[in-house]
Amino acid sequence: MGHDAGSPDPSNPLERWDRAAAVYGASRREGPLALSAIYQPVVEELLGDVTDKRVLDAGCGDGREAKRLAARGARVSAIDGSPAMLALAMRDGPVAGVEFRAADLTQPLPLPDGTFDLVLANMVLMDIPRVDVAIGEFSRVLTAGGALVFSLTHPCFFCSDWVQDADGAKLHKAVGDYLSPRVETLDFWGTTMHFHRPLSHYFDALTHHGFVIDALKEPTPTSEQVTRHPEWRHHQRVPSFLVGRAITTPARPG
Repeated sequence: MGHDAGSPDPSNPLERWDRAAAVYGASRREGPLALSAIYQPVVEELLGDVTDKRVLDAGCGDGREAKRLAARGARVSAIDGSPAMLALAMRDGPVAGVEFRAADLTQPLPLPDGTFDLVLANMVLMDIPRVDVAIGEFSRVLTAGGALVFSLTHPCFFCSDWVQDADGAKLHKAVGDYLSPRVETLDFWGTTMHFHRPLSHYFDALTHHGFVIDALKEPTPTSEQVTRHPEWRHHQRVPSFLVGRAITTPARPG
């Protein structure tokens, strides 16, 4: 995956998250990010009952999901490669059932083989430059039959612009060069990096590392959510998020 000389360096996205952490943390102080209400129930559905499960929260950010999992009875290891994001996660002190530690998802993880029943990669895979490494490590640290639950901004539509009518109503997305991997920048909390890949890129990495995809969802807001947030109505027509679950299978004999 290349980039232009004037574009952001895709080898250093963690520094961007360090700089964005303060604004990100402030936006989450009063609760989850608003649009997470669209996809989070589906993430929890695919995770299922986590009581007494060993869960790796990979790319834990400010630790909110790790703490939710622990409150539901899981034993959680939460990792992130950004020191500033980890500081946010640990700012309120130790949390029962959660161990926070630094680890870069684009490098071999400092974790033993077959340690976890579940891995959660919640809104993280599109933020890292080496998704093949991360998925390979998830396969290694999961037990046979363990599950990876992941959520993404939807690769088909997220970074495409809306076409609007004369009154500003959103009509449809203008999808251009979907198939070419590329690096883009986002500016929600400061400039962070987004690694666009077609869906086949993720599926090839999953199957290469022995995963079988057993669930794939495109969450949309409920009618009740649209009543509260009319500006979300377009999310009922064009999905902005994708949530999936992949199961590890035993290695086949050579």
